[in-house]
Amino acid sequence: AVLSEASSCADFVARSPSLPAMSRAARACALSALVAGAAAFEPLPWDEAYKKAEATLARMTVPLIEVSGLCQKQIFADGLLFQPQGHLEDGSPYYGVGGMYLYFEPSSYGKQETKSRWILSETEPHKARSSDFECAGTCNKTASVECGSKDTPPLGKHTWLMQCGHTDKLSEQSVTLREVPQGEKYTLLRGLGWEHPLGDWFNLRKWWYIGNTPAIPRLDIPSLNMQDAAGGFRTMWTETVGSVTVFPSLLAMAATWNDKTVFAFGQALGKEFSAKGANAILGPSVNVHRVARNGRNFEYMSGDDPMLGAALATAYVKGVQSQGIFAVVKHWVFNSQETHRGAESSDVDDKTSWELYYPPFQAAVDAGVGAAMCSYNKVSGEYSCANKKTLDDLHNRMGFKGFVQSDWWATHSNSIENGLDQEMPGTGSGEGPDGHREYFDADELEDSAPAAVDLAAKRILAVIYRYNLAETTKCAPPNCKEYFLKDVGSPDHAQLARRAAAESIVLLKNDNKALPLCANSVQHIAIIGAAADAPSYDPDGQGQGQGDWAQGDYYSGGGSGHLAGKVVTPFDGLGTKAGALGIKVSSSLTDDVDAAVKAARHVDVAIVVVATTSGESRDRKNLNVDGDVDALIEAVRKVAMKIVVLVEAPGPVVMPWRKEVDGVAIMFLGGQETGNAWADVIFGDQAPAGRLPIMLPETEADTIPPDSADDVPYSEGIATSYRNPSFKAAFPFGHGLTYTTFQHKTPVEVSCYVDSKDCRYHIRSSVTNAGPVAAPAVVQLYLEFPPQAAQPAPLLKAFKRTRAMAPGVSEEITFDLSTRDLSYWDVGQDDWVQATGSFVAHIGESSADIRHSFKFCNGPCTQEGSNLGVVIGGLGAVAALLVGGVAAALKLLSKKPGYTSIEEVTQPASALLHDA
Repeated sequence: AVLSEASSCADFVARSPSLPAMSRAARACALSALVAGAAAFEPLPWDEAYKKAEATLARMTVPLIEVSGLCQKQIFADGLLFQPQGHLEDGSPYYGVGGMYLYFEPSSYGKQETKSRWILSETEPHKARSSDFECAGTCNKTASVECGSKDTPPLGKHTWLMQCGHTDKLSEQSVTLREVPQGEKYTLLRGLGWEHPLGDWFNLRKWWYIGNTPAIPRLDIPSLNMQDAAGGFRTMWTETVGSVTVFPSLLAMAATWNDKTVFAFGQALGKEFSAKGANAILGPSVNVHRVARNGRNFEYMSGDDPMLGAALATAYVKGVQSQGIFAVVKHWVFNSQETHRGAESSDVDDKTSWELYYPPFQAAVDAGVGAAMCSYNKVSGEYSCANKKTLDDLHNRMGFKGFVQSDWWATHSNSIENGLDQEMPGTGSGEGPDGHREYFDADELEDSAPAAVDLAAKRILAVIYRYNLAETTKCAPPNCKEYFLKDVGSPDHAQLARRAAAESIVLLKNDNKALPLCANSVQHIAIIGAAADAPSYDPDGQGQGQGDWAQGDYYSGGGSGHLAGKVVTPFDGLGTKAGALGIKVSSSLTDDVDAAVKAARHVDVAIVVVATTSGESRDRKNLNVDGDVDALIEAVRKVAMKIVVLVEAPGPVVMPWRKEVDGVAIMFLGGQETGNAWADVIFGDQAPAGRLPIMLPETEADTIPPDSADDVPYSEGIATSYRNPSFKAAFPFGHGLTYTTFQHKTPVEVSCYVDSKDCRYHIRSSVTNAGPVAAPAVVQLYLEFPPQAAQPAPLLKAFKRTRAMAPGVSEEITFDLSTRDLSYWDVGQDDWVQATGSFVAHIGESSADIRHSFKFCNGPCTQEGSNLGVVIGGLGAVAALLVGGVAAALKLLSKKPGYTSIEEVTQPASALLHDA
């Protein structure tokens, strides 16, 4: 009863003490229910959403007015479809869309010297304004010539007066107004909010979202307010800096290997975007890395692996969409480099597509993602946003129910019949004789197959209904300024950002227990390097480039995914924590070698902070960190008792000095809490828990570089990163140390649980914290396939992250391998095929640190495998007979030899009996 009456968690807690009969456990349970109930959003099932969309589509019968032929200064309004808004006091109709209005003004309300006219203006009727456009002709109080009737806009081509070019003088311009019968449908299929004034690059109008479609009030359809980016609400204007949480990058989130953290991150994103008036997040970005120097790798949460990406994409999508807004998975597909991204053709075979690059997208689809964004590049010679094959793979073979939108200006043809549903941003592609072309304008859509137009509109409407956006959307541009300026950050979100950043830190090396730093053994440290005190970059800020939108910093990468805000630098975080512990701090916050040597000469530990960043639209020039830090580290190493290097990077880096230092840790752009997160781990408040989501190469030769050719063949297939035996790793995929050690029990294969979903094999083991510090383990299973699957190396197929286990504590680890996990893409059958024969499961703590390996058979094995199964089964039966009698022995023998045999059997007979 108290729970049902409480208006908030705090209210519930305040009421609860008055109930003495309520136990602490019951109160905690009820409070959890309240929190879950408040946060949960249940989307409408897809079939019901489509039924509503179908009904609304049938009601889209009111013609809209299209305006075309305007000057560049007014290009924002060109091609817009104006909706009826009602009637003015004199009975004349007026129209509007996106803050633009079309209406009749009779002689300026009695001023005889001013002609009656139809006005196209950014100011609503009855409000003071300066005239933007004027219908030519001679008019007086009693008659109208050429202006047409006040009851009907001047349809057809007429000469209008407006400002053109760089002058304020009015010029004559031929403008055409026409009715578009299907205009309400078309409104959903093309964005607005951007303009292309006077030859400049496209500009987003102030207080508009990155992606927008207009509301249709007559049908109770809200505007779509879609905002960058996958890692946080993009701070487009300086006024918004500091009003959002600058979370760690998605690659940093991948380094947590923690779906629970990613789910909480998604929930927090959903809350902040919603509070800012957005109803969609343009993320997650899930492309599996191919090119190590890709400028956008920091945005891609899959890292090097499709299985890791699939697990985290699922958590992200569910977290975001639990808040009643929809996610947009991107970039579909093979957007693996920024070099020539708008022209290069990624040529990828089907096996590589389905096995390596598609799985994270499939996972997002299975999680119910609302929309997908197609990429800039071509695929097999055809632009991704027009590629019928890959769009068919997404819509049909993957079972995607949402809609596909183009990346911004990635549309190069009217490809609605190929599966593209929405052109973004809807203002110009930069193509055509005047640099201005829309492919989803009314003319193009009228020439398209009506069934394709209806299907695209239904997909978008279904998403609107699935997420109840008509009830929850807070504003429609241009009337969203108050939401953009709203401070949506919170202490809870800051704490989440700090925890996630700390979880993402990967301890790569820790010789002689250089870390953690403890006050009883360390009295004096030095913090060295320009990166230790680097500022956050505001692309719109004074003195920081004022417009280099692709510039990143050491906390957030550049481009559409960049977030600017108040950051805690490494120096601030480490220095504050050291001071609290009574540890003396010296510093040299430049890359000057002499100053660094002076600071490091008499300290117990020298901490050198090095970094690099990257940004959209350009790939990294190399995999080095910024500055001449090799010389800096070498000089400090010679004088410091111990040296620890902290790396901040948007992806892989090379570390030629790694063998010469005592400790190395890496963070993949950690957001606003970077300094605090470093302090939490370096001083031991939190044990390192991150694992590499990518392979760190020994040299750049151990990577795939960007390709400047027109055609980029993915000839390596799935042999990228740790899957390529030719690549040497400085630190392997999945690697990550901590302040303790783990012991892994020999795994066994047991029967799947009765209610397990699509479980083929259930593998059980346990891991024990054998060291002195509480920490989580990340146990990884790599599966080696039979030869028929043609896999170049064992593939990550499962992982389990434990809780933070205290010393001596164990946790059971279970892996359920599904039919898909045991399958490969068969080109001949054009489908997934379950491999049969002998598999080898490798279980360990990285792709190179394998603690146990064992064979099992799926279906008929070779004679060798079958004999092994008989031997193992027989030995197990004997052991079971000795310990547990005939019944236990018969149960083991009932397993068919050659189907579920396990080669590595080292556990005692009692354990065999238990598993039987």
